[in-house]
Amino acid sequence: MLNISLRFSPFMMLLTLCIAMCAGCNRNSCRNVACPVNQQCIDGGCYCADGLEGADCSIPSHTRYTSNGGTFNVTETCYNATNNFFNYTCYILPTTERNRLIINNLFGFVPSATAFIRTDGNTGMGTFIEIPQQQQGAFIFSGTGNYNDVANRMTINFNYTYNGGSYQCTHTFYKQ
Repeated sequence: MLNISLRFSPFMMLLTLCIAMCAGCNRNSCRNVACPVNQQCIDGGCYCADGLEGADCSIPSHTRYTSNGGTFNVTETCYNATNNFFNYTCYILPTTERNRLIINNLFGFVPSATAFIRTDGNTGMGTFIEIPQQQQGAFIFSGTGNYNDVANRMTINFNYTYNGGSYQCTHTFYKQ
């Protein structure tokens, strides 16, 4: 018969104690944090809610995308493939939801695509854009990117399927 006995060395006791202490840690660092109006707690700090920015989080982020009619000229650069959508013009419109945008004529033919403004954790500004997966006929696309206020342009990295192929392409949106 096999006889197994466990001995706890001082090291094993210390390791067991550390594991027990960490297991009891409060991993919800926002549990006791009360953020001001229009802010949300992320990792224990208060940041403007998605779609808002400024010192008091009262400035709508969508204005950087929708001012001057929200008109952008767009170019495409694809990785390991030829470009499918060389140059086109699209129009970005606000919605009643503070962090949601509508992009008309995306890729030069998608009548209406939904995009979401996300607060950049480094800058506290609504410069991160997310386009969740959407479908227009056999065309399926999604993407994420950033708006550069200094250059007054937006860059979005798209993944899409088109005419039976899968593509990873970067679209650069130049504000008009």
